Amino acid sequence: MAKDVVCVVGAGTAGLESLLAARARFGADLDLRLIAPEREFRYRPMTEASLFRPAAERGLAIADLVAETGATWVQDRVDAVHEQDGVVLTRDGDTVPFDYLLLSIGGHTRRPLHQGAVWERGRDPGVLDQIIAEILMDEIRTVAVNIPRGARWPLPGYELALVLAWRAANSAARVTLLTAEERPLGALGSVATAAVSAELDAAGVEVIAGVEVSDEAQPADAPTQPITLTLAGAGPPELAFDRLLSLPTVVAPFLAGVPTDDAGFIETDETLKVCGSPRVWAAGSCIAAELEHSALAAQQADAAIDAIAAAARRGAGGDGERSDPPGAGDLTGMILTGQRTRWLAENPPGIKQPSTRVLWWPPGRAVGRMLAQRIEAWDPAVHQQLPADAGGVAIRAPIALGCSDGSALREPGEVSPDVRAARLRDIENRQLMAVSRRERAADAELQALSAGLESLAARQQQVIRELQRQGYLHNRR
Repeated sequence: MAKDVVCVVGAGTAGLESLLAARARFGADLDLRLIAPEREFRYRPMTEASLFRPAAERGLAIADLVAETGATWVQDRVDAVHEQDGVVLTRDGDTVPFDYLLLSIGGHTRRPLHQGAVWERGRDPGVLDQIIAEILMDEIRTVAVNIPRGARWPLPGYELALVLAWRAANSAARVTLLTAEERPLGALGSVATAAVSAELDAAGVEVIAGVEVSDEAQPADAPTQPITLTLAGAGPPELAFDRLLSLPTVVAPFLAGVPTDDAGFIETDETLKVCGSPRVWAAGSCIAAELEHSALAAQQADAAIDAIAAAARRGAGGDGERSDPPGAGDLTGMILTGQRTRWLAENPPGIKQPSTRVLWWPPGRAVGRMLAQRIEAWDPAVHQQLPADAGGVAIRAPIALGCSDGSALREPGEVSPDVRAARLRDIENRQLMAVSRRERAADAELQALSAGLESLAARQQQVIRELQRQGYLHNRR
């Protein structure tokens, strides 16, 4: 009897959790496949000794997890899902078959404003270092942190505002937080709003909520100060700041062959099954949800794999009735409060790349029922337990999922001969382009090798001439 083929697309938190969970759930009775171009999974370890001490990112080789799970790895991106044919189409024209498919392809980020800097952890920590140095030297007086609509996980903006305000406490600088949310952290509920509002107020951060921020591109030779912002909604119509940090907006992957909302995020029902699909699920930041977080993505991956296992049992004639795991659609964690003194002690003035993870626990990407255990076994620095002396409030925020009226508008059950022929032409063209790319890469490698050999030969002749000049080598006649 042929094994079911479960295909996981994406190698972020949700994808790798799915890969490990699928192997643990199905055992050997599964043909498991991963489609992802990434070679490494990045995470930041936490230690028991510290809540806030900075830690450098580390990496886990995707190849190690692929080998551990016995999966087949296709190192490519997926461009389309052809569910009626039971295949996904990669950028290079490969068609990977599946019986069950889990999409965890994530999205990408985009700059929301022309001016200022974009704040993304792990990208350019020097930006924060520079602004803190300017605050301590009294070179700037006003700093704005902007949380645009579409940030999808707004909490880092609040953490950034707190860190800057804690640093500016003994200076003339003032920090303002601009957010498109009607209430600070409103998506996490009233308890979270009250907790973060109290923290911001204690730190002296001015909060302007419910505003859409825009600006105009400046000429390259324009002075860097001040940065003028236009505000639509609550607050004044225009404000100027010496420095500006914005969270990026998250852009949807726009994957062909699956139903999406107007922004391009994949629509799923409450069980994470793609709307209108009998055998495709999705999890993580690619789905249409108000919030995204690595811990939530891992929960969704586990729930989706359980649902796939139930569907496989039904397909095999077994008992497929299984309730979803409790909290599969909830984000759980803790808002830390009263941490200013501890953060300042663990991030003294002058430290490079201070920690900005000061509000939410667990903060890292090494999460998930399977993935965290795997990384912890490999890296003892990983620690997910909340220290007993940390103060805060527990948060459980339901994440609304569901299918819109238009999400059922999918391909007809039977693919017409013309559509099938067009798909085959597309696949052939992709494969030809992939071959052409590989040929160009091989030609470039051969040219580099040839140049290296010529350089080596020239160097060899130079050495021989020098040895001859010194009398070590003599030509025989």
